[in-house]
Amino acid sequence: MTLTKTETYFKNRVGELRSLAQRGDPWVFLCTSSFLEYLAKIELGKATSSTDYKNFLRNTFFKVCPAYAGFRYRSGSRDLAEQMYHVLRCGIVHSFSLFADPLAKANHGGRDRSILLAHRSSGQRHLANFVNQRPKPQIDAAVFVAEDFVDDVGKVTDFLFAQAKKRNKAGKQLRNNVRKWVKTYPPVGMRMF
Repeated sequence: MTLTKTETYFKNRVGELRSLAQRGDPWVFLCTSSFLEYLAKIELGKATSSTDYKNFLRNTFFKVCPAYAGFRYRSGSRDLAEQMYHVLRCGIVHSFSLFADPLAKANHGGRDRSILLAHRSSGQRHLANFVNQRPKPQIDAAVFVAEDFVDDVGKVTDFLFAQAKKRNKAGKQLRNNVRKWVKTYPPVGMRMF
């Protein structure tokens, strides 16, 4: 599988994610979160630990989409990477829930309700703070709007493949990582021949 064909496959999946986002159902968050985890794996060319995933968010995703790096919870916490790991990866992808299992929560610093999911039709603004005034459950959250989140994942996809095309040492390593991971773990629906 050539890098160009692999890139086309991933860009087509981003298009499908955009279609899911426009439908207004919750499935877009499961699919986009899983897709994001796969991007972390192809960048590294290996399975990702919690540290690898959070570093991918900070060093790649947040570099391409700096609004995430600048997000601050009302409490003052600036730990969006940890909360994305907790809610998107441990919760949605691995637990099919917005809540991660207790072990993930205890070991990785996640807070329940630290990310709230929405669509543009809700009138919410992407990466806005959401704080309720009730004592229970107390919510201090980042709002993730599906359409904007998918657009940002698309930007990261474009960035990774642009970096992989560079004719330097880092580009060569990324190309090798992409090929290695995709060959070993072909993504859903990708024709390998």
